Amino acid sequence: MKINIPVRLKNPMFWIGLLGVIFTAMGVNPEMLTSWQLVGEALKNLISNPYMIVSVIVAIGGVFNDPTTKGIKDSERVMSRNKPV
Repeated sequence: MKINIPVRLKNPMFWIGLLGVIFTAMGVNPEMLTSWQLVGEALKNLISNPYMIVSVIVAIGGVFNDPTTKGIKDSERVMSRNKPV
């Protein structure tokens, strides 16, 4: 599995997608973002649910995957980059 992870980590859209996946799995809504205690409870509920953990892992795979290549890998062009385009 050849994925240029350092470049992905530098891309803000990667982080937006990752947070979207995690917040969706936690069931976050605007009312939950009014206190750290509510966010902590939602995170605790996520961690205690094996089905949701697997769902998050599968969704993170989708965030990492490059849809322009076959399988789970980056093209040679992407592998040669040092920063997002």
